[in-house]
Amino acid sequence: MTEEYRVVIDLALLLLISGILSLVFVKIKMPPILGYVAAGVVLGPSMFPDLWVENNTVDVLSSIGIVLLMFYIGLEMDVRKLKAEGSKLLFVVSLQMPMMVAFGFLAGIALGMTAVQAIFLGAIISGTSTAVVVGVLRGSKHITPEMARTIITITIFEDVGQVLILTLAAPLLAGDSPALGSTVNMIVGLILFIGLTIVIGMALVPKALNYIGDRFSPEILLIVAVGLCFAMAALSSEVGLSIAIGAFLMGLIISLSKYNRVLATKVEPTKELFMAVFFISIGLQITPMLIFENLWLVAVIAVVFIIGKIVSIWMGCYLMNMTAKDSLMIATSLIAMGEFAFVIAQAAYDADVVSQGFYSAVVGAAILTMVLMPMIDSKQPKMYDWAVRAMPDRLRCALVRIDDIHAVVERNTRIDQRTKREIKKDLTLIVIDILVMLIILITFTSVESVTSSITDAATGLALLPQELLLIAMLIVLAPVVYNWFMNVRRITRTMTRLVMESPKGGGMNERTVFLIFANLSNITFILALAVVMVPFMPKLVFSPLGIISVFIGAGIVIYLLWNTVRQTYDKFCKIVTPDMEE
Repeated sequence: MTEEYRVVIDLALLLLISGILSLVFVKIKMPPILGYVAAGVVLGPSMFPDLWVENNTVDVLSSIGIVLLMFYIGLEMDVRKLKAEGSKLLFVVSLQMPMMVAFGFLAGIALGMTAVQAIFLGAIISGTSTAVVVGVLRGSKHITPEMARTIITITIFEDVGQVLILTLAAPLLAGDSPALGSTVNMIVGLILFIGLTIVIGMALVPKALNYIGDRFSPEILLIVAVGLCFAMAALSSEVGLSIAIGAFLMGLIISLSKYNRVLATKVEPTKELFMAVFFISIGLQITPMLIFENLWLVAVIAVVFIIGKIVSIWMGCYLMNMTAKDSLMIATSLIAMGEFAFVIAQAAYDADVVSQGFYSAVVGAAILTMVLMPMIDSKQPKMYDWAVRAMPDRLRCALVRIDDIHAVVERNTRIDQRTKREIKKDLTLIVIDILVMLIILITFTSVESVTSSITDAATGLALLPQELLLIAMLIVLAPVVYNWFMNVRRITRTMTRLVMESPKGGGMNERTVFLIFANLSNITFILALAVVMVPFMPKLVFSPLGIISVFIGAGIVIYLLWNTVRQTYDKFCKIVTPDMEE
């Protein structure tokens, strides 16, 4: 059989079987995506060995589908709205992704996994499938276009975040600790690549495409635009990012051209065709027997992912002034595990960090979430109404009051420059606190010279090295954590003042408003603190008696040295924020 004939046979099998099965799923009121996945299972090696397709054909076509999908999403984006909402959504992702890693890590430890395996479980469940989300949103009747853009933008940020997580976790595959210098270089390189791509691309590409569109046929315009898309995808892969990110960036850049709607219309049919192959490729990776043998692990991973995703996304959106209902709608629209989960699981499996059963369980859990998502999506309004009816009256009234306060804050956006400077300063100091905490934690757990010095000192004091290490770390961290908490509290007071000074705030009780903001901020502070510290704790775990002794000892030393360590950190904060006092 010639290679050309094999490709023709593969395409016939892929399209016909997926088409027939998708019709079946549509008949039972399920999304056609599941028909494509089922076609992959049918064509996989475990079901009908004589009915097969060439893996290389599927890999190439599915990669084309991902590139075209992300390019199309970029074309559909409104850059102006993205600039306005980007910082809020970046906060949501920055909160929920570390929370998901922490949830996965704790679940892995509870299941008896090693620390490295648990970290990779957290990395696996940290992202959402852009392709599945887009497919489900297309048929959703209660998701507004603005909400859909918010949901898709979150998945884009998650893709970037998972690239960072995989890069940070990669040394663990070889048994090493992440190196601080290489991590900083990677993050700086990523920011420079994306920043330069957007700046240079927006300055040149839209003008070039407008010139071509004005003078030549639409077919030439399409060829040039798609060529730029694949070129950027290749460049993105070359610098260590996903091809999807490069394609999305080029789509975002080309969306500034006056021909963006023409290009989106022409790209859409081809994108739909290749995306079907992508979902088939997921089905090809499924071995039903291995998934059945690890069904309990499939269920655990899926439950941890769904609950963690809903809680973390809802909390992030709610803190960003979205209503409780909209926050829940967005959260429940992101419960399909991402394609990047397969990449991370495959990397861990290839390095013998996890077993084949674990890998199959990850694939099974991803498929389970993809099946559940359209079911949950169709019931979102009813789910919210049921939750409201089921919750206690006091909690329901509290949510109503918080939504009213959110509305007041949203309308009261024209605040004076002094208040803006106050909020900006406090937010900057919080970011500095978190960065300093991470540097301290990485230094104490990874830098050999520090740990060896602590070990020598512990020997002289007849203490365990791990206990003395944690005491020293807690002493150094104390002013940072205190400063972080006080900055959060100052923002709480500022937001309370804004509400009380607004026209609608006159009818509210100031203490009630303050307590609402304080409770939300305290919960966020505690969760964020846990997320920052949990990944570093495996190296510092010892007996419960040792933990009690450490905290008592650290508390005494901090009390005696508080003025010294506090004044030192205050001076550091003034040095790094000299212009914010004006």
